[in-house]
Amino acid sequence: MELSTVNEVTLYGVRIMELVEGPGKISLTLVPKILPDDALLNKPVQEIERMALEEAERISPNYQRGKEVKRKGYASYRFLKGFKIVMVGREVRYELEWISVKLPVLYGEGRVRTQVEETLLREERKVFASLMLVYSVKGGKLNAKLWMPEIETGNDFKYVIVDGKYVKLKGRKAVLLVAMGVTREGKRAVLEVIISEAEDAMAYWSLLVRVWKKTSFVLVVADGIKALDRAISLAELHVGRQGCLVHLKRRATKEEREALDAITSSAELGKIKPETNPTLLSYLIADKKLWKWLKSNNLVESFNSLLERRRFGSFHSPWRILQLARAIALYYNLSAYFLITVIILQSSSFLSLYPKYTQ
Repeated sequence: MELSTVNEVTLYGVRIMELVEGPGKISLTLVPKILPDDALLNKPVQEIERMALEEAERISPNYQRGKEVKRKGYASYRFLKGFKIVMVGREVRYELEWISVKLPVLYGEGRVRTQVEETLLREERKVFASLMLVYSVKGGKLNAKLWMPEIETGNDFKYVIVDGKYVKLKGRKAVLLVAMGVTREGKRAVLEVIISEAEDAMAYWSLLVRVWKKTSFVLVVADGIKALDRAISLAELHVGRQGCLVHLKRRATKEEREALDAITSSAELGKIKPETNPTLLSYLIADKKLWKWLKSNNLVESFNSLLERRRFGSFHSPWRILQLARAIALYYNLSAYFLITVIILQSSSFLSLYPKYTQ
């Protein structure tokens, strides 16, 4: 097989070289770059053994913490140097790379490790930790991460509506945080979906930063959750904040609802300036045709109803739930406003991917 493409990806925070081989049966080989080039495990065996011997001769006999340190022969050690992941179709194989060296053994009151051995152990722990991040018996976590649909929209969304949808996991809960965008022309799309253990400030911070990388929005619409306000402050985003008027009315008395209606009606007629109460009236910065979507987070809740129909079971992993939710988001976006464009430009090449995400 000849090497056809080489890309670099990030998997669970680990830099990985992605090698796709062909022609013939396509296979995907992932080679993590965990250690720097000058790491001790990347040096030749002879050089490692020489460095260990020089250190042993330098400190033996010597005193370490008041105890005499002496040499006593050699011992063979094997360290995990790296690994690669080979995917052929749906089959996943983990291939481990080991290095074997002979190191001098030091004794004081008990065995004493050389600095060379300590360094090798530290580097091996990094490799092992990275392996555990991507490893699963059936390759489920790995596959879900690799084939995670990326939500690309390609429009300038100035208004963002966010909300959370709780899902059940085995013995606990998680929340899918959804961000939907609205353009000045009224086009709507799901911009991002993430999964988190809680609907807290850090989760919303992550969501907003991801959306900000895609489009520079000017207004965030959500219910009265305080974590979102904290997230906007953490992300240092200078954007407006519109509260969901529907949620406010649900918790208000009859008199409060009537007062709220009076305020919004007066503001829409130009009798009250939006800056007098930004939390209630920030939606007025948009064109009048968009007010119905920016007064509340009903737009996101309509998308969440699609997720509700999926009825995620507790047997699903968090990554699998996120994978399915993003696939539903892609389908929603296609149905919403650019299905015709995709059909014309990409024909069946794009749509053929959708069944893979939803099986």
